Amino acid sequence: MNAKLRILTFHHIPNNGAFLYAYSLVNQLKASFSSCDVKIIDYKTTGLALYENLKSFKLFPKEPLFYYKRNRLWATFLETQLDLDKSLPRFSGQKQVQRYFSRTSDALLVGMDVWCIINGTPRPRFPNIYWLPEKTKIPKLAYGVSAYNSDRSLIETYGKEITTYLNNFDVIGSRDRFTHEMVLKYRTRTSGLVERVPDPTFLCNIPKTGVAELVTSLGVDLNRPVLGLLLSRNDQLSERICSHFRAKGYQVLALSMYNPHCDINLGHKLNPFQWAELFGYLSFCISDRFHGTVFCIKNEIPFISLENERIPREQSKLYDLLMDFGLTSCYERLHDDKNSDSRIISRINQIEGAWEKSLRPSIKPARLDMVERYRNFSDKMRSLLGW
Repeated sequence: MNAKLRILTFHHIPNNGAFLYAYSLVNQLKASFSSCDVKIIDYKTTGLALYENLKSFKLFPKEPLFYYKRNRLWATFLETQLDLDKSLPRFSGQKQVQRYFSRTSDALLVGMDVWCIINGTPRPRFPNIYWLPEKTKIPKLAYGVSAYNSDRSLIETYGKEITTYLNNFDVIGSRDRFTHEMVLKYRTRTSGLVERVPDPTFLCNIPKTGVAELVTSLGVDLNRPVLGLLLSRNDQLSERICSHFRAKGYQVLALSMYNPHCDINLGHKLNPFQWAELFGYLSFCISDRFHGTVFCIKNEIPFISLENERIPREQSKLYDLLMDFGLTSCYERLHDDKNSDSRIISRINQIEGAWEKSLRPSIKPARLDMVERYRNFSDKMRSLLGW
């Protein structure tokens, strides 16, 4: 069957994780539905486009236009590396987008952190295009969706509407337990496929880029131990971490957001494939990013994940991910009253000491389980759609 499958995701938000999610999802769907034409929908809401453009012009004295350079690098990479569908007429609103692709496609799929129901966010307000609210005759699918940082009171407020939209989905694969439980609670339809699924980046092989030569030319010394730092909005802790690792002979690299305390900032120099490959050269990583944690696990390097959002632990996508790998000891909440910079440093030392013997051995079995879960889900999805 030469079906057209279109994916609506946050691919346009400029960060490495969003790109790698979309890239991985497209490749997996192409493998599962080999006869399908699978593409990402190239669509931006006006508010999101404005928000991202404004973020591009943050200024840093030591690195002028850091975020502008980073966004230009990503934009070029996205255009050349992702299968984008650019057939949508310009200046289309959210309803027009869904109606257009419902007429020209055989199925629509949404993915990533698109079901978060919360005020004060750059994401569109509920209900929005990512719930595919328009009635269609073609299948509606969701893979790897998350509502992790939703306001629970807003979920209750919109309960009836959530039920309506969830019932319209034929397939829902939630990335985390919180979202999966929300779907089970509010979706009353009994037919279709509803399961918890792994993040697609765990199942995709990222192309080799020769990033070692690039970063060496930028001043990185790979003969020394290297710390990768992905940490935002925490200047004091960043300074303490950098001092701690430098005292042990480490070179400290900022891999995403600009960080004045690091030895070298690489966020505006690495495309998403290079960024992903560089994790394999790290000796330790500290990350408050979900996909930063994913690539630490994929490369089996010691790390600590720092929760930077003020949400309950049971809603944290980071903690949920680490539960699957038996690595919850690699998790700390930055906004807990009991936490301090000294406590974080102490936990880092504990992880380094326990990594090879107690922590790393749990990774491989959990990854194999993720592969099996995806294959089972994919088989069920193919059977349901008849493709």
